Amino acid sequence: MPKENSSEWPLNDVFGICRQTILPVYRKPSVDSALLTQLLFGECYQVRAVTSDRTWYRIFHEDSKMGGWISSKSLKEIPQQDYETFLSQDFQVVTSPIAAIEYMGTNLYLLPGSRLHFSDLELFNWQDHVGFTGSTRSHAVRAGRDQLIEIAVKYINAPWQAGGRSIFGLDEHLGFSLIYSIGGYVWDSMHLPGKVISSGEALPGDLFILKDEVAGSDHFAIYLGMEEVLWMDHKMRVSDTEEWMSSFQSKQTADMGLQARSVFI
Repeated sequence: MPKENSSEWPLNDVFGICRQTILPVYRKPSVDSALLTQLLFGECYQVRAVTSDRTWYRIFHEDSKMGGWISSKSLKEIPQQDYETFLSQDFQVVTSPIAAIEYMGTNLYLLPGSRLHFSDLELFNWQDHVGFTGSTRSHAVRAGRDQLIEIAVKYINAPWQAGGRSIFGLDEHLGFSLIYSIGGYVWDSMHLPGKVISSGEALPGDLFILKDEVAGSDHFAIYLGMEEVLWMDHKMRVSDTEEWMSSFQSKQTADMGLQARSVFI
């Protein structure tokens, strides 16, 4: 295993796809490093560099605008043409808590947010063709408010995990980004989704953000209606808006501002 300060060699025109349930992406080329994020089955990435002993690859995930290191054992290369096609065309995104697909002669379990690169326009029943069980939705069709909340509440009780993107462990920022992504909306590490609205105008499915300018941190919640929100504590939970806000404000010396955003305008 290379040391964390080992040299790396740049790579061009190398592309990959996640072909396992969860692919861990580390901050540095070492399993002792922090977990930066995770990729789910069917998500694609660019390969930017390799360590000198070729045991670690530095990748870039176009959708989230995040990069990190994966083990060489997890690298699954695809042609550039396939990579560009997968990013530009519609696909099915898994919505059921656990799904399964026949892959390489055995069942592989898939989690919400996993991608199957078949669109609703296929001329065959792709679910029978690939031996899939579970529920999916077309990523090109954006979810309405009720559909987005239905996606979100499936993560209730998902435990907190830095860098996690699954029902078995969820990072606050990455988790809310994943929920909106499953619904067909763009939320990457550079941009928040939707447009700013007045918090008094918020409707179910809109996003609340508590912004601490001093600490430079944000806390997220999805408004469910009736003054209730879905948010991350030590796990995903539902409470009233006042409890969510006070749980963070009581731990801060500076006042925190509330912002609301909507993807439905």
